[in-house]
Amino acid sequence: MISLVTTVLNDQQGCAAFFTQMEAQTYLPDEIVIVDAGSKDGTWEFLQNYQPKKPYPLQVTQEIGCNVARGRNLAIAQAQHEIIVSTDIGCMWESQWLEELARPLLENKQLEAVMGSWQVRWEDLKSDWAKIEYALLDGPKLIATPKSHASSRAIAYRKSLWEKIGGYPEDLTLAGDDMLFALLLHETTDRVACAPIPRCYWERPVTLKSFCKETRRNFRGGGEAGIWLKYGFLVGGKLLLEVLLLLIGLVWLLFASPVWVGALFLSGFLFVVGLRVLRLVPAMQRLNAYGYPGGWLRIVLFEYLTKFWSVVGYWEGFLAGIKHCQKGRERLRSIQVKPV
Repeated sequence: MISLVTTVLNDQQGCAAFFTQMEAQTYLPDEIVIVDAGSKDGTWEFLQNYQPKKPYPLQVTQEIGCNVARGRNLAIAQAQHEIIVSTDIGCMWESQWLEELARPLLENKQLEAVMGSWQVRWEDLKSDWAKIEYALLDGPKLIATPKSHASSRAIAYRKSLWEKIGGYPEDLTLAGDDMLFALLLHETTDRVACAPIPRCYWERPVTLKSFCKETRRNFRGGGEAGIWLKYGFLVGGKLLLEVLLLLIGLVWLLFASPVWVGALFLSGFLFVVGLRVLRLVPAMQRLNAYGYPGGWLRIVLFEYLTKFWSVVGYWEGFLAGIKHCQKGRERLRSIQVKPV
C-alpha cells in the first residue's frame, strides 16, 4: 500500500490542482499526507476543509516555520504505509505518474527505491524569462536511471529505507535536502529501479527576480551541505575575473599611465566576456527554433544575474553551514562524498 507525501507553503491553487490530478491517477494512493509550513494565504484552511473525491484518507499537519526537509520527515513519519511516494505541490502530473513510480516496489519486494523522471515543457512556460531559462538549459529534465539522484518531486522508496538513511537532513535551511537524501540513498542500497518516462512536469517561475531568488536558495543548500565546491570557485572566479579586468582597465585609463596597460586589461575583459557570449550561441539558436527571436540581451542578462546569485547563495550557505550544518556534512563525509 502507498502513502503519497508532500509539503506546502502558501499555495492554495497548487493544492487544488494537486488533488485534482492525484484523484485522476490510474493507481490511487492509499493515503495522502501533507505538512503545511505555516501558510497565511488560506492554504491551511483549504487543506483542513478539503473533502477527497476518491476513497483515500487525507492527513494534514501544520508546523509553522518548518523547512522542507523537516516537513518531509514529518509527513513520512506519520505515513501509515511502507511504500512512500514523494512529490512537490506546484508540479503537474500525468495520470500514470504514481503507478509507474510505485509499481516496481509493489511487484518486487527486494527493491527499495525507484528514481522518477521529470521535465519542463515549453508549452507550460508562462513568461519570457522562463523561455530564456528553457533555452539556456536545453529543456530542463531528468530522464531517470537507477543511478540518478532523483529529486523528491518524483521518487518512491520504502519507509524502512528512509529509516535506515536517517531521514532528510533537517539542518539544511532552504534547499538541497533531496540531493543529500539521494546521495545517502545510493550509498545505503543498490536495489534501485527507475521510471524513465517523464510524467511529472515542473512549473517554473515567471519573473527574473523569482529565478534569481530560486537560484540563490538552491545553491545555498549546496553550500550548506559543503558540496559543489568546484562550482563555487570556478563560477565565482570567472565572474570576479571579469569584474576585476573591467574595473582595473577603467581606473588605469582614467588615473594612470601608460594608457596601453589599461587598454590591455579592457581587452582581456572583452575577450572573456566574448567567450561567455559565444557559449550562449546555442541557446539563442534554440530560442529562434522555438519561434522566439531577438532574445540576446535577455539571455545575457539572465546568464549573468542567475550565475551571480548562485555564487552569492553558495558562499552564504557554505559559511553558514560551517556552524549550522555539521550533522549533514558529517553524514556526507561518512559515505566519503567529496565537495566537488
